Amino acid sequence: MSATEGSSGRKSNGRTPFFSRLRVRLLALVLLAILPALGLVLYTGLEQREAARLDAESSARRVVKLAAASQKQHFEATRQLLTTLAQLPQVRPDRADECEALFTNLLQVHQLYANIGALDAEGNVFASAVPLPEPRVNLSDRVYFKLARDTGKFAVGEFQMGRISKRPTFTMAHPLRVNGRFAGVVFAAIDLKWLNQLAARSDLPEGATLTVADRKGTILVRHQAPRSETNWVGVALTNSPQVMKFLAEGGDVTGASRGLDGVKRLYSVTALSRTGGIPDAHVFVGIPVKAAYAAANRLMTQNLVFLGIVAVLAITAAWMGGDVFVLRQVRGLVDAAKRLSKGDLGARSGVEPGPGELGQLSRSFDEMAASMERHVADLESAKAELRALNEELEQRVLERTMELRRSNEDLEQFAYVASHDLQEPLRMVSSYITLLRQREGEKLDEHSRQFITFALDGATRMQQFIHDLLAYSRVGREGKQFEPVECNEACDAALANLQVAIEKAGAEVTRDALPRVKGDLTLLTQLFQNLIGNALKFRGPVAPKVHVGCERKGGDWEFAVRDNGIGIAPQDFERVFVVFQRLHTREKYPGTGIGLSVCKKIVERHGGRIWVQSKPGKGTTFFFTMPVVQ
Repeated sequence: MSATEGSSGRKSNGRTPFFSRLRVRLLALVLLAILPALGLVLYTGLEQREAARLDAESSARRVVKLAAASQKQHFEATRQLLTTLAQLPQVRPDRADECEALFTNLLQVHQLYANIGALDAEGNVFASAVPLPEPRVNLSDRVYFKLARDTGKFAVGEFQMGRISKRPTFTMAHPLRVNGRFAGVVFAAIDLKWLNQLAARSDLPEGATLTVADRKGTILVRHQAPRSETNWVGVALTNSPQVMKFLAEGGDVTGASRGLDGVKRLYSVTALSRTGGIPDAHVFVGIPVKAAYAAANRLMTQNLVFLGIVAVLAITAAWMGGDVFVLRQVRGLVDAAKRLSKGDLGARSGVEPGPGELGQLSRSFDEMAASMERHVADLESAKAELRALNEELEQRVLERTMELRRSNEDLEQFAYVASHDLQEPLRMVSSYITLLRQREGEKLDEHSRQFITFALDGATRMQQFIHDLLAYSRVGREGKQFEPVECNEACDAALANLQVAIEKAGAEVTRDALPRVKGDLTLLTQLFQNLIGNALKFRGPVAPKVHVGCERKGGDWEFAVRDNGIGIAPQDFERVFVVFQRLHTREKYPGTGIGLSVCKKIVERHGGRIWVQSKPGKGTTFFFTMPVVQ
């Protein structure tokens, strides 16, 4: 690990982030491996709970179906019993004692009934197996009496509390006829508590309930195991929206609801109907949700506990085993890497190489450290050799530079002396040729005079050449010490020297305000004069326009001398600064080809550089730089 990585991988307080630790990541991988098992346990538990719910609802439906089927059987048995009793001769209002004895014996045999009795044509009870609470009881308001009297057929009453038996019942009746006339009814009241026996035999779980409610929602029968201390008979269910929904929908309904005792149960509801399928009561069988899910919850809890034990064992094994099998080797590698990063090239991991990934990593690390140690040793040796070679090379370069400097100085001295000493003989040759033409010109023929003209012209050009060469050599020679110079002053002096040429060419020369630089006023004047003079010389068909500008760029002033002349081809940008190089014939543009070479030498002596930008026929701009005066 590099120093940069080490610093970026840590918090500002110097502590390693918790999740970046290898041991924590191993534990995270173990937990991730356990997650699918946890998901499977939860999914299986939910599936088992769903199966338990369906099984509980099935059990509740089975009980209510059994209740409905039993009710139909009791209905049919009672109809047959009443039909038989209605045909017996002793079941008549005038034979009340015999009739009552018969009913009493029947009630002892058939414990399903709460009472068996008979009413006369006015609805008065003339015989009852259950002793009457009053001397005379009239039941003419009962539905079963009215139906039997009006239809002359077997009739079924409503589910209700018996007025004589004081028990929840539903009563059926058969009309009595004497000599073809209605003489009363014989009735049998089925005790609804037979449903309690049905619930007890159904092996319902603890807390299950069986409730019978009439069509108004009043409880007639309530069975609960174990027996509840509250007597729910007579309590109205109208405060329960779910129960009233069951009563309104009729038929068979299944759903979950909270009971009167606050326990949430899975309910199955079926209607107990009279003749014609009219639901007069409903049977509710409720199984507590807790009891229904008990087995599934217990199994899921066991699975979760087992999975938790496995997870703890796996995490412990990962914690301990990770330290033994992974972290010790990794710490060795980390310590060796830290020592290596601090310059200890002899650092090694200390891990025994093996076939595994950590063994391969430690072997690769040790090989890398050894290779690095060798490379560093080789590098130090190479650096020592290179240092010695550099010192030798610097000495050679210094000696060569001194030789070149002496050679340049000798050449410049030679050029200066040669050009200076050649002026006097050349001036004498030119003077004598001029004198010869003046004295003997009339005596010579045309050819001789032409030869004298050629010789005089060549001498003149030689004088100009020697003059320019002398100026060029003077630039390279040590001059006076540089001092602050106003470039405006140098440019003005150059324009004054070029005044005649400017007027002759009809040129327009403008300039910006120029800065102060450190240099030689004479050389700077010559620099501006050469550049502006070139612009006047190499002009096109239109009047020359020359502009001298300047702007600061960093630590330099960048000057620009821009014209609208004939331009320079890109391939000639470098040639123009070479001494004695000409791009045009002497007849077309006179000169020795040394002016721009002088400009380059002046600029370089002032610590700057010079270059050109141009397009043929589009004008030319010469740029040069001068250091800013601090």
